[in-house]
Amino acid sequence: MATAPGPERIIARSPAEASVLAPVVVSKIVDHGPLHRLHRIYERSGVDIPVSTLWEGMGKVADRCQPRVDRLPEKTLAAYLNQTDATGVKVLDPESPENIQRGTMWCYVGDERNVVFGYTPTGEGARGPWEFLAGRTGYVQADAASVFDRVFNGRVASAVEVGCWSPSRRKLTELQDLDCRVAYPLKLIARLSRIEPLGDAKGLASDERVALRQERSHPVLEKLRRWLAATHSSEPPASDLAQAAASMINHWVALTRFLQEGRLKLDNNLCEQQLRAIALGRNNFLFFGSHCAAERAAVLYRLTRTCALHGVSPLAYLTDVLRKLAAGWPQSRIDELLPGGWQTATAPP
Repeated sequence: MATAPGPERIIARSPAEASVLAPVVVSKIVDHGPLHRLHRIYERSGVDIPVSTLWEGMGKVADRCQPRVDRLPEKTLAAYLNQTDATGVKVLDPESPENIQRGTMWCYVGDERNVVFGYTPTGEGARGPWEFLAGRTGYVQADAASVFDRVFNGRVASAVEVGCWSPSRRKLTELQDLDCRVAYPLKLIARLSRIEPLGDAKGLASDERVALRQERSHPVLEKLRRWLAATHSSEPPASDLAQAAASMINHWVALTRFLQEGRLKLDNNLCEQQLRAIALGRNNFLFFGSHCAAERAAVLYRLTRTCALHGVSPLAYLTDVLRKLAAGWPQSRIDELLPGGWQTATAPP
């Protein structure tokens, strides 16, 4: 007897097709749903898929995509502007007290197009930004956390620091119910934020945006700088207001870097938005099952968040890409399977 060849298998010795695996990944990574909840949803439809099988399928998808996802760090590091931040995650670890270890998800965004997540078991910079950004000389935007200092001071890299206005504003916002004097600097910072959409609406080029910032943002910054100097000199050093002012003064050069380059951003909010996916997942499924599981999740977060920046449906993308990988997609055309290349290839004529 002769039979027709069956479909290419995405997972060896598994009948699971892309139309099954892709929704599982999207439910967990994009919609932040625990796999136990997904198991019950399938069970109500008459399909009993064990949680262990769902998780194994997600892990195999991550392994399949890993060689392709490794191109994203190259593209991100080659970007004109890198934005970076991090958030903590809980991971099951039998060797840790209470069987839980707090790991870290580091996020890097390159030119608002590509996203890279990297998991480390601790919050130390040695396996995070010090390793990923080693040797960088271009612009890097981050908050004022000390873990990023070595990226700028030449110890691991000599990147150009671009400050983020959001933490500075946040420190003042926390004081507005206690001290009415913060209303003035908050008003000035809000004015800076309102100037930026004007450049977007006009579609200004980089040099034109610099001219706009010099004309409108620079006078606002001068008023803010004078207020900070006066407040810092008159307030007791231990007061919250003096410390907030001192933090802004110490990072003034980085905070005002956007005046000289039109492609720089006032804040690091885009990177923080990518981390929101981690935070929502943390609230729903609480922890990752192991350090290996967290590393695999980082691979899938890279793909799905890069899809989000390109406006690509993660479900359609993963379904199509998994089928192409199973069919033996050539390594020489790997960029076509990244969200940006896939979007171009599948765009209607």
